[in-house]
Amino acid sequence: MFQMPKPDRQNLKIAVLKDRYQSSFMSPRCSRHSIQRQRFVPFNKLNPAYDGLTVIPTAQPVDLVHAHNRIPIGARRSIVSFESHLPRRFAFGDEHLANRMMERHLLRNTCRRLIAMSHYAARSFLEQHKHHPDLEKLKSKLMVRHPNLVIEDNVDIYVPDQDSGPLKLTFVGAHFARKGGCVAVRLAEIAKQRGLPIEVTIISSLQIGGMIWTDPENEEFFQKYLKLLDLPNVRSLGGLPNSQVRAILRRSHFCLLPTFADTFGFSAIESMAEYTPVLGTRICALPEFITDGVNGLLLDLPTNRIGEWAGMDYGKRHTVEYETRFAEAVEQLAQDAITRLEPYLNNRSKLMPLRQMAQRSVLEMFDSRSRSAEWDQLYERVIAEEKSIPPVLDPVADKSSRNGWLPTGSTK
Repeated sequence: MFQMPKPDRQNLKIAVLKDRYQSSFMSPRCSRHSIQRQRFVPFNKLNPAYDGLTVIPTAQPVDLVHAHNRIPIGARRSIVSFESHLPRRFAFGDEHLANRMMERHLLRNTCRRLIAMSHYAARSFLEQHKHHPDLEKLKSKLMVRHPNLVIEDNVDIYVPDQDSGPLKLTFVGAHFARKGGCVAVRLAEIAKQRGLPIEVTIISSLQIGGMIWTDPENEEFFQKYLKLLDLPNVRSLGGLPNSQVRAILRRSHFCLLPTFADTFGFSAIESMAEYTPVLGTRICALPEFITDGVNGLLLDLPTNRIGEWAGMDYGKRHTVEYETRFAEAVEQLAQDAITRLEPYLNNRSKLMPLRQMAQRSVLEMFDSRSRSAEWDQLYERVIAEEKSIPPVLDPVADKSSRNGWLPTGSTK
């Protein structure tokens, strides 16, 4: 009978590929091992189609390479975490040479784990490979590990304008339409028309259309929503540093994330860490950590079997039909959001349980102190395994990775 090798307790050298913003959420923020945030060859700078692979420049030897989204071709021993699809092959077909090379890397025994950042990501991966002849081997390496973030110990619960003043809502997202910015400003317009005390802050560089996969391609479509940024109850701030964003979220009553597609939603968990609940859509990974009425509010959109908005159609983004579908979804979400927010307009005491449970849920699920220790343990198990032994699933279940999570003692 096979027994799991004992972890190697020595200090390990782990190369974590410094890949944009996400890698900090999907690797240990503090570690007993030597974590080397390492540069890699950015093939996507040469051609965006090659965003999903890389090689590591010659450097000091390491025990393990931890890559995120990109596949480290030629790594002696690696794990790869990812947000939705792996390999990322959006720009070329199944039979493309680069795709076949990346898939071969995933199947090799040198690639020890495939780590989805959510159950939604795992479903996306399995859907992507459902016809793959080696699906069972890919599944044997697959596990789920949620992101982690730093949660300050000295943050006290704070309710802005608890008994008076407008309800303050904050939207954060560079991709304005995809993240739900159109919904946010339309919500503000409805509130103004009805005389409801609601103020909306928009923190966004207002990227729309073009290559954003959820958006109608015609940028003229968005003008009616961009004009709403001038409403008296809307404050548009452009892009801001993360520290300023979190300070604004902390002084908001809700974070708005009525997104049409989001592989996770980091602004949501950062907001909850500041005791601010999220009003979001029940799609992708959001239902894994937002429980409607307990630690936030969720709005419904029709979804497909893996949890994505069913209205998305990449091949029709240039059509009037898709514009109409998108506009109808915006209107539905804005109207539903107003309905869900109305109970909190004149009874701010209802906010306190949501704020408490929002912070408690991220502390239990995403705290970097406990999550970093789990990454360390995973690195140790991977190193301890003999190369001749097929990869095995992490025997320690990730207790935070439950779909439909409810805090202990809570009821839905």
